Amino acid sequence: MQQLPLDALRAFVSVYELQSFTAAGQQLGRSQPAISLQLQRLEEQLGVSLYARSGGRIQLTTAGAELLDTARAMLSLNDQIIARLTEPTLSGRVRLGITSEFASKLLPQVLGQFAQSYPNVALEVTSGLSKQLIQQADAFDVIIALTEAANTARMPAEQWLELRQEPLVWVGNQESYLLPEPLPLVVAPDGCIYRRRALRALREAGIASRITYTNSDFSGLTAAIESSLGLTVLAQSTVPSHLERLQRGPNNVALPELGEVGVMLAMRATDNSAAQQLAQFIQERI
Repeated sequence: MQQLPLDALRAFVSVYELQSFTAAGQQLGRSQPAISLQLQRLEEQLGVSLYARSGGRIQLTTAGAELLDTARAMLSLNDQIIARLTEPTLSGRVRLGITSEFASKLLPQVLGQFAQSYPNVALEVTSGLSKQLIQQADAFDVIIALTEAANTARMPAEQWLELRQEPLVWVGNQESYLLPEPLPLVVAPDGCIYRRRALRALREAGIASRITYTNSDFSGLTAAIESSLGLTVLAQSTVPSHLERLQRGPNNVALPELGEVGVMLAMRATDNSAAQQLAQFIQERI
């Protein structure tokens, strides 16, 4: 009887979620060629193609989309079994602060897996702007925030761990090329790294812009994009599948490069074993 290799399924899910073979390799501790070889063998075993590139994004074929949820369920069950048998008595309370787009896009499954694996741990999750989370650091046991530099003075530097670097990209819908001038922007309130980076890049490129919609909630921003209120800036891995990464705006104007931001994890100096386990759980999966 044939058996699906869990390592290959984890690589398959990671490549799609991170939209990068290289980033998936970094997450899983393997080289990019090793990840590619794993997925090639998985496709050969199943007799189907799993990925199709479109508009710069890694899309799933029909077979890949069918496999995705099943692969996630198998990995979740595997992780739950390991966790329950190795840490059966873990309990306590963990206060997690996380930026809203990562709360919406990347962590629902991670937190769901953690909650199922450790049912005696009470999770309290708060989403918000990175600046706000860092300013309120005393209110959290674990924080996931975005940083441009060492904007982490409220916690000792040794408590901050960089999970990865995230490219920032312009995001719109299929009708964004029809937007009027000056370039309309959908952004979070003042203090947001994305907002600051977008305004600076446009100013340096000599592109006139105006803010048409402000909302700190990720779902509010994406809803505004869907309604053609303007463009926004997001971390590459958090772009919803129904929106598009853009390199050009209205009138075919070239949009400026936005650089990268660091995705950072911080944990308070504490003997909270549940918080330590959550931090490790996140590190292994992001």
